Amino acid sequence: MRSKSILISVLIIALTAIEVYADSATQSNWSGGPGVLGPVISWGDSFHIDNGVVWSYSSGSVTLLPPLGHIVDGTVYNARSVYSEDIDNDGDMDVLGTAYSTDEISWWENVDGSGTIWTDHNIALNFAGAYSVYSEDIDGDGDMDVLGTAMTDNAISWWENEDGLGTVWIEHTVAVGFGGAVSVYAEDIDGDGDIDILGAGCTAHKLSWFENTDGLGTSWIEHTVDGSLEYPRSVYSADINGDGYMDALCADAIEDDITWWENTDGLGTSWIEHTVNGEFDGACSVYSADINGDGNMDVIGAAANSDKITWWENSDTVSGIYWIEHTVDGDFDGAYSVYSEDIDSDGDMDILGAAYDDGKIIWWENIDALGTSWSEYTVDYSFNAATSVYSADIDDDGNLDVLGASAGDHDITWWDLTAYSPEGSLESSILDIQEINHNWNSFDWNATTPENTSVSFQLRASWSHLYMGVWSDTLTSPCSLAGILQDGRRYVQYKVILSTSDPDSTSILNDVTISWNPHGIEDDPHVNEYILFGAVPNPASGIVSIGFAVSEHSQVELSIYDLTGRLVIMRSHVEYAPGVHQVHFTELNPGMYFCRMRTDDFTAMQRFVVIK
Repeated sequence: MRSKSILISVLIIALTAIEVYADSATQSNWSGGPGVLGPVISWGDSFHIDNGVVWSYSSGSVTLLPPLGHIVDGTVYNARSVYSEDIDNDGDMDVLGTAYSTDEISWWENVDGSGTIWTDHNIALNFAGAYSVYSEDIDGDGDMDVLGTAMTDNAISWWENEDGLGTVWIEHTVAVGFGGAVSVYAEDIDGDGDIDILGAGCTAHKLSWFENTDGLGTSWIEHTVDGSLEYPRSVYSADINGDGYMDALCADAIEDDITWWENTDGLGTSWIEHTVNGEFDGACSVYSADINGDGNMDVIGAAANSDKITWWENSDTVSGIYWIEHTVDGDFDGAYSVYSEDIDSDGDMDILGAAYDDGKIIWWENIDALGTSWSEYTVDYSFNAATSVYSADIDDDGNLDVLGASAGDHDITWWDLTAYSPEGSLESSILDIQEINHNWNSFDWNATTPENTSVSFQLRASWSHLYMGVWSDTLTSPCSLAGILQDGRRYVQYKVILSTSDPDSTSILNDVTISWNPHGIEDDPHVNEYILFGAVPNPASGIVSIGFAVSEHSQVELSIYDLTGRLVIMRSHVEYAPGVHQVHFTELNPGMYFCRMRTDDFTAMQRFVVIK
């Protein structure tokens, strides 16, 4: 079976080679992604590198990257948490964040309401190991206060927005000695009409809620939900079983658990533990939303060790103990934070994630509104050590934006998902046209270019894929390649450049085609170097043609070796004039071979395959 599989693969390669050996090559699909420099004998659906473009939205287009990033603050050292709320009560959304390394909790005022001008306001300056931040009206006075955890100080505090404008803050301690305070959330746990606080202490090994006994946030009583956890990392609250009481959820990074605790009496004095998943390796973040629209609260999690974003379907609204697992992304390297919101405003809940190791912020579209089909959209693929993700309408345009915190870049950024980057580019893989004496014909493409957008190209061709040389002048319309690429060059590569001066519009590349006119091998007096082009075609069936070039009259030795190093064929002491030449071999059995070219001053080797 393995031999048959290999043979089929080789045959597919061979068929591809025959197709590309024609006089043109087209690329109309880039969904395979970057990372393939080449040389390749077919562009296929992959390419070399990209910057500021999207190629995975659909299988047949390249567009500018929609999420336009705006840095809120680039000096948030070891940023760990981000949140958004209208702190100064002016009608627009502000941003909160924590700086773990400088022990700060801050909020940034959205000065013009469009998210382009920000003023930094410190809330806490010596909150050692500031880790998690959240906002809620704790004292019931109508303005938004701020909660936070200090992992090093082992503390949970809330800050009273004393003037309602976010300029005067009064700190109120909720808990001290709460080891490794790492996560905080606010909810009315006991159903008495005021806001309580949930907290996770990773070195205290416990999940607790703190009762707001006077409703003003000045007196707190701790109630332990679970005091025997290994390393609780994230806490959230929702009514999981639909009984009207607020329950508690937690992600334990060492126990690899996603768990919820049932608030059985609605007062927070009696809890029953229910495991959602006990093998979620490196459970780092937990959230709850109705993903499949059935009216039940489902659970979402991020696992840093297993690189997963997963949601669990709450299949039994009465008990909340039967869960069906659905993997959204199983290769989200260092999945660190998860959140859910209806990003595209289509009526169902989508999912956002931050990947610490990948350095990515991504959102997944809930295609069928049932959570069984997802489309992935990259918000930022170079957000170093991404630690937190959230969503809010930052620019007040009626569309949800995305916020993120980066521990590696030390910044908090928001992305406008409806605004396109002004420019982006994509470089193709290096294409081996398997011709060594030809004339370039034309370069053509199909693109959609709304007003104020453009698509342009640069090209380069070379005898050696290791030294492709400089890019051509920019091509703004399909054209003849006469005078643009030097004839006879076997390897070719393109770069597409998309641009827009309208943030609401993008050009769209649909396909690109390059063509050439092949003709017989003949002397070329312009050759100025020795080159071994290798076998044409490769893989070959029947006749194998070895192409090479010499810059002066030379005796050339061509040797063919099999994989064991055994000499199979040698042709030596043949003198060739300056130019490009081919030698044909017909005696080779199917297999892999190496061809060595040697002259007095030059030696090179190329690999090729022969099939039946």
